[in-house]
Parts: sequence; C-alpha cells; structure tokens
Amino acid sequence: MSRWKLSAVALLAATLALTPGSAMAQRATVTDPAGDAAGRGLDVTSVRVANKDHRIVTTVRFVKTRRGELIVFLDPRGPHRGVTMVSRYRPQGTTRNFVLSNAGNDDTPRVRCPGFTVAWRPARDLARMVLPSTCLRRGDYGAIRFAFLTERNAADVDFSSDWSPFIPRG
Repeated sequence: MSRWKLSAVALLAATLALTPGSAMAQRATVTDPAGDAAGRGLDVTSVRVANKDHRIVTTVRFVKTRRGELIVFLDPRGPHRGVTMVSRYRPQGTTRNFVLSNAGNDDTPRVRCPGFTVAWRPARDLARMVLPSTCLRRGDYGAIRFAFLTERNAADVDFSSDWSPFIPRG
C-alpha cells in the first residue's frame, strides 16, 4: 500500500475513533414485587424511566391493567422541585392525564404541558408516559430520579419504597 493510501486510512480511522457517537438516553429500571398491592388496583411490577434529551419516557408494567391512578414523581438533582405525572385510567370511561407542579405547598397547581401523552396498553399490561423536557424546569435540568404511587378511590394501592438512583440526561 502506498504511503498516501496508508495515511488516508490512518486519518479516516482516527476521525471515526474521535467522532462522538449519537447521544443515548440514560435509563433506570426499578422492580416491585407482584402481589404487594394493598387493594384492588394497579399492582406495579416495574418502572423504567429514560431521561432523553428532549423528553422523559416512563414505561410502567403491571400484574394486570385495571382501573386506577398511576402517579410518577420526577425530581431533578438540585434544590428545585420537579413535577408529578398523573394518569387516571378508566377502561370503560375517560382516562384523564395531567402534570402537577411539586411546588411544596398544599395547593399543587397543574402544569401546562403540551405534548404530554399517556398510552395505556391493557393487552400488554403496561402504560407509557412521555413528558416533553420543556415541562420540567423549562428544559433546564440534568439528572433526575423518580418514585411511583398507584391509587384507587384516593387510597394508596402500590408505591415505591424509595427514590430511584439519579439518571443522567442523554
């Protein structure tokens, strides 16, 4: 191989090695034992949160998808409070989804969050919540942690015992 070709191959290899890869979402999954629910409602088996650059994707799996409230708390690292994603699932009615501010007072106001979506998949016993990053501190955050709670008729059914580890932003 000529010296010119060898130099070109070496330069190409160096360029590829030094080029950063695409940003990957960081994620964390917590599991919860099946059958530990305190009543008839949503019994969570796992929660996975992906902290992507432009959105936070939460996937929750259940023993059985049934009527209830799914509540996921998102807390950014630092002194600022996060938000709470809520989905009141009604298989035979209207499911209501909204985001609340974790302002730290008794009057937790709803957060205007265009693009917040929740998809329930009863055949797969899961729910998927997608929160645009602009709905959490207007997109000015880094690592987050999460916790979950399910309720039925305002009574706690299942909940995480602690916060997840912090998940870096991808």
